[in-house]
Amino acid sequence: MNPSAEFDVYLASGSPRRRELLTQIGIRYEVLRVDVDETVLAGETPEDYVLRLALAKASAGKVVRQQTRPVLGADTTVLIDGELLGKPTTAKEGVDRLLRLSGRTHQVLTGIALLDNQEQTALSRSEVSFHTISLAEAT
Repeated sequence: MNPSAEFDVYLASGSPRRRELLTQIGIRYEVLRVDVDETVLAGETPEDYVLRLALAKASAGKVVRQQTRPVLGADTTVLIDGELLGKPTTAKEGVDRLLRLSGRTHQVLTGIALLDNQEQTALSRSEVSFHTISLAEAT
């Protein structure tokens, strides 16, 4: 990276957590707002899904900013009982999801794509265990 540049990478994500993580490790970034279709494709594995979305976000960012700086895209999803849990769209759906995860272990999959002179992708899989939570805690 060019130390005299204002930032090191374009971040094709609106996630506050991704911004926080990049800041923690000293990566300077500029956020690009991109919109990609997050529909799961027929027969697509959860791993392929998050990697495809990460690459789609990075690719969309590359189109928006045709510059020399790399573009980072990422996508995270929760997997429980073989089902992908997308982002909740309502508060009730969020509470229902928390209660479903209560007292159980699930997987969190994150796909990462970096587009520069070449395409690089990576997949992270974490096991997350929730303690049992009450309805009051979930709300």
